[in-house]
Amino acid sequence: MNCKNDFLEKYLHQVLTELPNCPCIYPSEVVYSAVNIFDRKLQKTYRWRDASGPKERLDIYKPSAKFCVRSMLSFDSTTLAAQHCCYDDHMKLITRGKGAGAPNLISTEFSPELHYKVDVLPWILCKGDWSRFHSVRPPNNGLLCVENPQEDVYMNELEEAREY
Repeated sequence: MNCKNDFLEKYLHQVLTELPNCPCIYPSEVVYSAVNIFDRKLQKTYRWRDASGPKERLDIYKPSAKFCVRSMLSFDSTTLAAQHCCYDDHMKLITRGKGAGAPNLISTEFSPELHYKVDVLPWILCKGDWSRFHSVRPPNNGLLCVENPQEDVYMNELEEAREY
């Protein structure tokens, strides 16, 4: 989080600008198999798969999220990263707060072990303070979905995270 490395900064910039945008509504058909979703901002179709299973431990890493999806690597991917998007019980994108997804620098498809070291361990080192983690890896809301959760809930989550 405090590492000032030119390569890492360039990679993070590339990840944040080239990954697909999170769909505003959870694509429920993803429960059955990977789905193709057209990103109207990037004018490109991306494949997504469900990331809500027991191994994802949403109760720990994305509390308040009921569903998540993760973009899949493609032949023309320029990074090993994946977009991670999470949704509430009404299937609406969580755009901020403790349940919001964040870009994964290393896709689980490429290496679950490296994903753990590069994406999960930094979250753990932040001791669950997602606000610190999100300051470096902000949740995606490139399609300008409605802010979720509402301001009062978000402010309570923020205070809770900082006092943890």
